[in-house]
Order: sequence, then structure tokens, then C-alpha cells
Amino acid sequence: MSELEFEIDQQKLQEKSRSELIAKIQDLQKRLVELKTINAHWREHNETYALVLDESSDPIFMFYPDGRYRYVNQAFAEGVDKPLDQIIGRSIYDVFPKDEAEKRFAAVKWVFETGEIRVIEVRVPRRDADRYYLTTAKPVLGADGKVDWVICISKEITDRKRMEQELLYLSTHDILTGLYNRNFFDSELARLQLSRLFPIGIVVIDMNNLKATNDKYGHSAGDELIRKVAAELQNSFRMGDIIARIGGDEFAVILTQTDKVGTESAVNRLYANIKKHRDALLSISAGWAIGEVGSYLQIVMREADDRMYEEKAIYRSKIQKRQNNDE
Repeated sequence: MSELEFEIDQQKLQEKSRSELIAKIQDLQKRLVELKTINAHWREHNETYALVLDESSDPIFMFYPDGRYRYVNQAFAEGVDKPLDQIIGRSIYDVFPKDEAEKRFAAVKWVFETGEIRVIEVRVPRRDADRYYLTTAKPVLGADGKVDWVICISKEITDRKRMEQELLYLSTHDILTGLYNRNFFDSELARLQLSRLFPIGIVVIDMNNLKATNDKYGHSAGDELIRKVAAELQNSFRMGDIIARIGGDEFAVILTQTDKVGTESAVNRLYANIKKHRDALLSISAGWAIGEVGSYLQIVMREADDRMYEEKAIYRSKIQKRQNNDE
């Protein structure tokens, strides 16, 4: 090959390389334009997505695997009564009390580990009033199929929860006095039968003059007497004792881990508190019995009831003697 031919070949090679380079540059520029377009679409999509999340009236939030908040919307921040900068990037333990944080983190951890949806009911403590939510935690998978983060959506159920609590209260309490009712008393008696809280004292109380008060002064006066007895029962027995109105003019108390001395002392305290009213119509008769380990509490209840009627008979006898003396 001559020197001239070699130079021509080199020139052709350079021109070919230059053309290929230009083509590659043009292709790269085209791809960059396409990428910018895609990024613009994604940015618009993400902005729209973020706007939807931020404008949602339902709390929406996302977690990292370690329990830190990846994202929360405004509804969540308002729900927990904290600004966004005190939530995002912070641990769930920085936002909620320990018991509530542990409940939430256990659910989030479970979703990360299983990749399955979890629904839990949570309480949000607030200064004004607690709120309740039903929270659905869903996994968000990465390209490798593993859970990258967890997104949660909450629906407020405070009104429903309060209604449930009210219904539960009505099902277990006497409306007139606020004490427990007969149904709750019986269920507790059955529960304690299987407990290790013996000895158990049971006291049965009956009002002496309710019928006479209703007949002479009307039921409103009788209701007032019932409320007074209920108040003195609460004043005379311990906070943890089960005090119930089990009938129109009848009450009962369960004292766990209480022996004869403790039960008798509480009954005497009740009598003394009733007498402080200096109201002839406000009078009670009380009987009590003790259930030891192995005792059947229904039988103990009957023993207390029998002793109450014995006390009531003594009261009536005293009233009869007084009336006879007055004549």
C-alpha cells in the first residue's frame, strides 16, 4: 500500500469515527430529552400524589423499618397535635407514649417481616380528649420484592368508640346510682370463683324504708334515698371493691383478699356513715359472710343474704317496740 492510499484510508476511518461519534451524541441528546420528559412527568405525578396525600382528611403516614416516620401528612400532624418537623424522621417512640408506641411499632414490624396487611385499633392521647383510629398498615415493595417501607392510612372512629363505651357502661352500670348492676356483679362473682383472691368477703345491704318513702313522699324522694345509700357505700368501701345495686332497694359488695375483720370493719363504717345523716328514713340492714379457698361464692352470697334478713328482722322488731311504746 502506498503512502497516499494509507492517508486516504486513515481519513476515511476518521470520518467514519466522527460520524459514529456524532450519531452517538445525537442519540444521547435524544435520550436525555426523553429522560427529562419522563422526569418531568414523574415530578408532576409525585407532586400530584403528594398533594393528594397532604390534602387528605385521613391521617396518612409512612415508616422506615426502624420505626422512624418517612412521611406524614397534615391530618396526621393535626391528629397528634404536633408540627411536622417534630414527627418526620423521628421515632414512633418520640411521638406517642410508650404503651401506644409499642402497639404501633409491633404492627409495623410485623408488616415489614411478613409483607402482609395489618389492621389495628389505636388511641391517640390528646390534651383535650383522646381520639381513636382504625389504622391499616400496608407494605410497599422494592424492586427486589422486599418491603422497603410501610404506608398507613387511619380512619377516625372516636364517635363509634365512645358509643361502644357508653353501651358497655350502660350494660354494666345502674343508671340511677352509677354503681355496677346485677349482671356485672354476677359475672364478677363467677370470675372470682376461679381466682386466687380469697378470702373474699360478700356484703348484702337492703334499705329499710324505701317503700314507705315512695308511698308517702313519691318516687323522686325514694330515688334520692337510693343515691344517698350509694354514695355512702362508695365512701365506706375501698376503691377496688365491687359495689353494685342488685335490686330496687338492695345492694351488694364483693371485697377480695379480705378476711372477717376487714369485712366487719367496712360494714361498721357503712352503718356509721349512714347514721351521720340523722335521717330516720335513711336506714339499712346489712349482712356479710366470708368465702375461704374452696368456698362456693353463690353459697357465701346466700349466707350474707340470710344474715341481712336477720338484721332486717331485728330492725323491724325495734321499730315495732318503739311504736308500741309511743301508744
